[in-house]
Amino acid sequence: MSKITAGFDSPVHDAQQVFRELMEAMSRPGKRVSLDYSTQFGSASLAATQVLLTLADNATRLWLSPHFGTDKALIENIRFHCSSPLTELKSESVFALVRGSELEEFEGFNIGDEQYPDRSTTLIIEVDSLTEGDTLSFAGPGIQSTTEMKVKGLNPLLLLALVTKRSHFPHGVDILFTSGSDVIALPRSTAVTLETEEATCM
Repeated sequence: MSKITAGFDSPVHDAQQVFRELMEAMSRPGKRVSLDYSTQFGSASLAATQVLLTLADNATRLWLSPHFGTDKALIENIRFHCSSPLTELKSESVFALVRGSELEEFEGFNIGDEQYPDRSTTLIIEVDSLTEGDTLSFAGPGIQSTTEMKVKGLNPLLLLALVTKRSHFPHGVDILFTSGSDVIALPRSTAVTLETEEATCM
């Protein structure tokens, strides 16, 4: 039985609207942006589904973490609506859809090269919540002084990697954290600090 679900009602208009929201998120790291459409593929969140519908196409290879790699409904809809070829190699991926609890590091993903630093992997990291959990502090372009985000559902090793092993600008991976209909962007140009309870209480 087919597991195909509806995509955007108005593909061009809706994708343009979501693209504008994603550009707002990328230009203001740490800002939680809501994507308003209700389409959903398999176990992917509403936000992750809209990101894929907007950005993925037949020229963008997609890597799926084990959780999503066994989601037949998700894969069938990605192939039908986005035509994105799936790859088993992280280094070949333009986008990667992962569960934050599964991923431990960024090793293996494309971080760009000297000539084309922008040709790196963009990770769509699904988490349990963007309103509670660990506190990450951001600094860099698009941020006045610093800003903070909450995130729940990241592997502790990945949390450490976010601070120490994610980016050597202009190289590195860009990240879109997604939960429900919300997305928060973390561009490679943004520095990350993990706020500890001790630091918060001081």
